[in-house]
This record gives sequence, structure tokens and C-alpha cells, in this order.
Amino acid sequence: MSHVDLRISYRDGRPRVGYLYLSDPKEKSEHSTRVEPGMVLDINKKGQLIGIEFLAPTMVTLDKINAVLKDYGLDPLKESELKPLLAA
Repeated sequence: MSHVDLRISYRDGRPRVGYLYLSDPKEKSEHSTRVEPGMVLDINKKGQLIGIEFLAPTMVTLDKINAVLKDYGLDPLKESELKPLLAA
């Protein structure tokens, strides 16, 4: 992956939502697919995974994210790349 950016929004000190950008944040999603509880995949018009939205950040695990990335032929992420999300 050439671009990975993680953003998390908090409310009252708790993680509310998160988003993992896997491409340029300006790239637009053609459609979205809900997978795991609280995980929504954004797909571009070429069928490529461009981002993952976390509706329930506390339910997310590195294994779940890497399983999705593997399904789309992407390299797995390291724990250090998701540290803020996993700490939530």
C-alpha cells in the first residue's frame, strides 16, 4: 500500500468512529459494503478497496482488518500502524 492514514473521532473521551484511508483521501467511493459488525468497506469504481470505516472502534482487531486486506490482495498492516485504534 502506498498510502495508509488512520483517523479517529472521539466524543466524551471515547472513540466514536474511525477511518482507515488506504489510498488518497480525495479518492471517491463508488459503493460501500458492511462486513464485520461495525466495519464498512469503501470500494472505488475499479473494485479496489480504498478505505475502511469503523463504526464501533472498540470491536476492531488487527486480525479482522488484515483478513479484509488479504481478501482484496493488500499487504497486512503492522500493529504499530493501528496503535491508536487498537488502544481504543
